[in-house]
Amino acid sequence: MWFFCLFWGIFFFFSFQGHSCGIWKFPSSGSVRAAAPSPYHGYSNMGSEPVSMTYIIGHGNFRYSNWLDVLYMLLGTTAAIVHGTGLPLMMLVFGEMIDSFASVGNLAHIKIPNVTSGSEYAYYYSAIGAGVLVAAYIQVSFWCLAAGRQIYKIRKRFFHAIMQQEIGWFDMHDVGELNTRLTDDISKINNGIAMFVIGFIVAFSRGWRLTLVILTITPVLGLSVAVWAKILSSFTDKELLAYAKAGAVAEEVLAAIITVIAFGGQKKDLERYNKNLEEAKRIGIKKAITANISIVITVSDVFYSVLTGAFSIGQASPSIEAFANARGAAYEIFKIIDNKPSIDSYSKNGHKPDNIKGNLEFRNVHFSYPSRNEVKILKGLNLKVESGQTVALVGNSGCGKSTTVQLMQRLYDPTEGVVSIDGQDIRTINVRYLREIIGVVSQEPVLFATTIAENIRYGRENVTMEEIEKAVKEANAYDFIMKLPNKFDTLVGERGAQLSGGQKQRIAIARALVRNPKILLLDEATSVALDKAREGQTTIVIAHHLSTVRNAYVIAGFDDGVIVEKGSHDELMKERGVYFKLVTIQKAMKLENAVGEADVLDMSPRDFGSSLRRRSTLKSVKGPQGQDRKLSTKESLDEHVPPVSFWRILKLNITEWPYFVVGIFCAIINGGLCNQT
Repeated sequence: MWFFCLFWGIFFFFSFQGHSCGIWKFPSSGSVRAAAPSPYHGYSNMGSEPVSMTYIIGHGNFRYSNWLDVLYMLLGTTAAIVHGTGLPLMMLVFGEMIDSFASVGNLAHIKIPNVTSGSEYAYYYSAIGAGVLVAAYIQVSFWCLAAGRQIYKIRKRFFHAIMQQEIGWFDMHDVGELNTRLTDDISKINNGIAMFVIGFIVAFSRGWRLTLVILTITPVLGLSVAVWAKILSSFTDKELLAYAKAGAVAEEVLAAIITVIAFGGQKKDLERYNKNLEEAKRIGIKKAITANISIVITVSDVFYSVLTGAFSIGQASPSIEAFANARGAAYEIFKIIDNKPSIDSYSKNGHKPDNIKGNLEFRNVHFSYPSRNEVKILKGLNLKVESGQTVALVGNSGCGKSTTVQLMQRLYDPTEGVVSIDGQDIRTINVRYLREIIGVVSQEPVLFATTIAENIRYGRENVTMEEIEKAVKEANAYDFIMKLPNKFDTLVGERGAQLSGGQKQRIAIARALVRNPKILLLDEATSVALDKAREGQTTIVIAHHLSTVRNAYVIAGFDDGVIVEKGSHDELMKERGVYFKLVTIQKAMKLENAVGEADVLDMSPRDFGSSLRRRSTLKSVKGPQGQDRKLSTKESLDEHVPPVSFWRILKLNITEWPYFVVGIFCAIINGGLCNQT
């Protein structure tokens, strides 16, 4: 027993020594950045090129354990050793019982009363069974408890790390893939921590004397295990990537299901999803075959090395796959956790000016997105906006208007040049403070699945109800909110699905105004937003409908990443440049639409009736005052979904019945062999 105390003592000593000790290691963010130099600190190549892994056991597997977790694991290890002694003790009792039978056979002519009663051995078996039951429960419970506590910490740190990343990092990662990492991969780490350690403890403790014999071939066995573990880990990485891609497709399609249905893209998206699942299936089959081959080879090595004494090592072989799965999953999880963003919204570093006037300046700004480094969006942008001015940015799609606003929020940093507020480079200002003084209204505003009041509170923490009502009135949303049954406590649904587009826009404006921003950024301005821009508030507008910005103080015309003209509406119309062309095009489009509506008057009665029926259908789904009718939360919850029978689920797998038959048959044979042993 001293051997196991020494072995696990050394194991846990190295497990909690941090970076300098151990066997398995996952790379820190620094090593990742060194492998992929980039102005965006290493995430430009994440997910596209494999990064070599170095392995350290303690830092990789138990990096989020504290003293209580260590205590749980030590108690679980002790219980596992006790559990492992159950089989040798049972064999010992069984041998004694057989010897007693043999003794009775040799002394059959001597009359000894109750010599074969066996009640004494029954007590021994009962005691061993009770002890094994308790030890097994403690062993599994304590290790699973330790694993669960560490997984809880990993899950929190992982989500915090995701929220901490800059927008450029999200350009390189799919949302669905991150969801898969957060759920499936972390669970695999849990299984790896529990199954790997418990499996090896039990395997060694069942034959600890004979284990000393096989120490002579430990290097061979260790090499075999390492090779197969690396192969399985590689397959696991590919399998997880395939499942993550499938999850990303599902997330994307479900988030835009209305658009998918409108364009009839169900079949195409289903094919995309199935393609990723087929890839995962193919890799999973390879992994399963490899795992079973590794078990056979490991058991064969052990058998031919030291016969039955090495069988304890063979029992540890199934744990290789669990540990390989955990390693593959943990590598991706820890890589994201360790990635340090260059724009950290949680950082306390940076200057917090006491007074912001709102003077903005872009000086020779160049920029390209991390996901498309070869495509330059801004090519020497120069723009000055005085405090209190309203500046409209106009230009063709892709000319850099939205990018300018994103740089202003410091969602990205320019590759060259400076963006400044009141003459101070925004990179020297605290990120959270910078974003608190800026109000943003997006072209397609996003609302969260909570109440109207809570959505507005996202604009500023600790805002009072009076301030919310004031902002709502300024955004011209007060009247329609007060007509709702629950008023400000009305649930807006997922992404604001219970509200119309105009209602969501007005709530988004209220959310921006409630924080009393020094700078207001509007993507697709409305007359309401422009009218409520307060005195002394600097406003930048991305103008898609040019009629809304005719009265802007300055209109800046973009072309190919630079500003080519600036001035008022009248001045730019005289120059006949970019702005003049855009105004002319929009006027032509309005005229074309007007002509199209006039053509309705020339319709035949049959065509008119068909058009009328379509209008009637549209009107039937409208509520009073032309607002879209939305299902209430109660109506959605009351919808009855019929239960699905178990046999119907089995029918979906009817094509796999040959595999089921073979699997059940082999399981019966395996069970029979186990009972015989």
